[in-house]
Amino acid sequence: MHPLAHTVIVLRETCMDAPAGSSHHSPVRVLPHIKRLDDCFGDFLVRVVCACGACREIQPQALARLVGWKVTLKELALRMRCSRCGKKAAEVVAVSRPRPRGMPKNPH
Repeated sequence: MHPLAHTVIVLRETCMDAPAGSSHHSPVRVLPHIKRLDDCFGDFLVRVVCACGACREIQPQALARLVGWKVTLKELALRMRCSRCGKKAAEVVAVSRPRPRGMPKNPH
């Protein structure tokens, strides 16, 4: 019998299905000075990472509609539930918005 006769190939459909070792998201700066959703006028993204490897980047405006602008990222981490494993243990950090494609670092 061939050793790979019963191998099943699983296709990944979304970024939440990606393995924990690889990152789907572009490399952007973590912004440690941001503590609340209304810091820096909401000009950043909120990255939510679960221990199972699931990762999402969410607009602060979308979160503010649900929980309000004054909520801290620590308070938000306690409320977030993973869509893959269902646990309420997530790391929540603010990251900078990625620069649009074709936009130079210094346009001048």
